[in-house]
Amino acid sequence: MDETEFPTEFLSVMARMGARPDLDDPSKGQVQVNDYLCSNGIIRVAPLMLLADTVVGMRLESFIEDWTFTTDFSFRRGQLVPSKNIEAKSTILRHGKKLLVEELDYVNEKGMNVGHAQITFIRTPLREGEVKPDVGKVRDRMGRMEVPALKQTIEELAGITIEDTTTGRVSMIPKEAVRRPGGFVQGAIMTLIGEISAQSYAEAHLGTPCIVTGLDVRYLIGGRSGPLTTSAMWIGPPERGSIKVTLTDEGHDVTSCTFLAQVEPA
Repeated sequence: MDETEFPTEFLSVMARMGARPDLDDPSKGQVQVNDYLCSNGIIRVAPLMLLADTVVGMRLESFIEDWTFTTDFSFRRGQLVPSKNIEAKSTILRHGKKLLVEELDYVNEKGMNVGHAQITFIRTPLREGEVKPDVGKVRDRMGRMEVPALKQTIEELAGITIEDTTTGRVSMIPKEAVRRPGGFVQGAIMTLIGEISAQSYAEAHLGTPCIVTGLDVRYLIGGRSGPLTTSAMWIGPPERGSIKVTLTDEGHDVTSCTFLAQVEPA
C-alpha cells in the first residue's frame, strides 16, 4: 500500500514514528527503531514519549469520556545502546478524578533496560458540541496496520528548523500533520522541538556530538498558531550537562512548554 492509498490519519508525523499498541496487553506497546528516529545512533526521546502516549494516553482516551491532555513527562535513559525494537510496559501510579499518572519501563530486543518514564494526564471536559473520535477503533487499527516507511528524519518530516545553535533557537510552524484532535500540536512533537533545542545548544557549546539522556517536560498550554520557537540556557557549568529550554508560541505570545534536559557527549 503506497501513501496515496493510506488512511490520512495514519500519515501524521506521529503515526509515521511507528509507535504501536499491543492488542493483547493494553499496558504494552512497541516501536521499531530505524535511523530516521535516531540521533548519533540512539533513538530520540520524542518517539519514546509518543510510545508512552500511545500505550497510556490512547488507552485512557478509549474509555474516558473527557479529553485527556498530557501535563508532564519525565524520561531517563538506561543503557545507551543501539536497538532494533523497543517495548514499553506501563504501571498505574495513580488514577484520580482529575489526574492520571503512570510509569513505563522501556526494554529493547535483547532485554536491556533502555529507559524509564513517568507521565501525567489531566481530564478536561469536552466543549459544547465537541465530539471525540472513537479512539478505541483508531488504537485497534494502529496495532494492525503497517505504516509507510520513513524516508526522512522525523524533525524534517515535522518541519522543524534549527535557526541558531548558540542560543538553542529552533522553530516550527504547525501543520495539520503534527496536531492532535482539538487543534493543539501533539505532545511528542513539542517534546521533539525541545529535545533538538537542547541537543543542538549543547553540541554548539561543547563542540562534540551529544545525546539527551534525560528530559522533564511541562506541557503548559498546547502550541496552536506558531511559529513555535525555543531558547536554551545552561543550568550551572556546561560540563554538568543541565539545560533549560523554553518553548514559545509566538502567535499567542505565550510559553507553551518548558524543559529540563540532561545531555552528555555521544
